[in-house]
Amino acid sequence: MDISQMKYEFTHDPSYTIVSANLDSGERITVEAGSMMSYSEHVEMETHSSSDGLLSSVKNSVLSGETLFRNTFTATANGQTVRFAHTQPGDVTGVSLDSESVYVQSGSYVANETGISTDSASGGLDSILGGKGLFFLEASGTGELFIGSYGGILEQELEPGERLTVDAGHSVAWDESVEFNAHRVGGLKKTMLSGEGYVVTFTGPGTVYLQTRDYDTFLGEIMSRINTN
Repeated sequence: MDISQMKYEFTHDPSYTIVSANLDSGERITVEAGSMMSYSEHVEMETHSSSDGLLSSVKNSVLSGETLFRNTFTATANGQTVRFAHTQPGDVTGVSLDSESVYVQSGSYVANETGISTDSASGGLDSILGGKGLFFLEASGTGELFIGSYGGILEQELEPGERLTVDAGHSVAWDESVEFNAHRVGGLKKTMLSGEGYVVTFTGPGTVYLQTRDYDTFLGEIMSRINTN
């Protein structure tokens, strides 16, 4: 069932995806700071904290790695367009929520329709061991949520009890119905020799969204080369 009433289309995917949201008068969309590309003449932009209240926004920014502010675009006439893209080179996809929640990894949130709220959520000790931090973003409500990746996005459907083990740096988002556990690949020797470190095991039912590249590993390689020169 299509929950979203907003019309939108993806272009330049999957490497440099652009989302074009077509808004009629009164329709609104909230976009992560730095992700907007362009908007039409009859669109008003309002900059606000990323959560309810500045203190809550600071908490989310520090804990989940998202920006402190976001921009909401409101059409004042029919047939207006707002274009946006992920800040990292890669893909963007839409997730339709119907009074549901999705957990989004740090840096993967891009935009959302009115009707969806976001807040930081704790992953507990498992999240720390997975190398992605203690907190991530929880998006809840009804409407369209847009998430982005470094590289392409792989959507994996898990049956009840089905398990999928993923390198910690390749996770993007997962349904609230999916359980997850972060752990080492094996003993210390295997961890060092395999180059994998910590992984996350997801258990269905639900959907897991993965990215084909690991942004943290990419940045680590750049810093390593800079330090050796």
